[in-house]
Amino acid sequence: MTYDYQGLATVTVMALYARQPPTEFITLELPVVLSNAGRGRVRMEFFRYLHGPEKSNALCIERPDGVILHGPITDGRNEPLGGWLEFYVEQHLGLSPPPPLNGWKWE
Repeated sequence: MTYDYQGLATVTVMALYARQPPTEFITLELPVVLSNAGRGRVRMEFFRYLHGPEKSNALCIERPDGVILHGPITDGRNEPLGGWLEFYVEQHLGLSPPPPLNGWKWE
């Protein structure tokens, strides 16, 4: 399946951890570029700082055509002028212990 898309999307950045209440921050109509980043992985590029809860570890992207992609964040960069996030597309998002993120952390 191809995940390529360029346009506006509703982006929800979440912190989902066991034994902690889930927290999320929703950004409406964020201009994004989505592309395949490997088998079952998506790369989302954005062009301004993306707000999210501390220790965010999951992402949900809702496109205007009704396609919803969500999964755990595996890598990324979030800076004042934009950045990118990579995540695995999963059918269900569950609560989990904090995963090792190869040095990546939400800032």
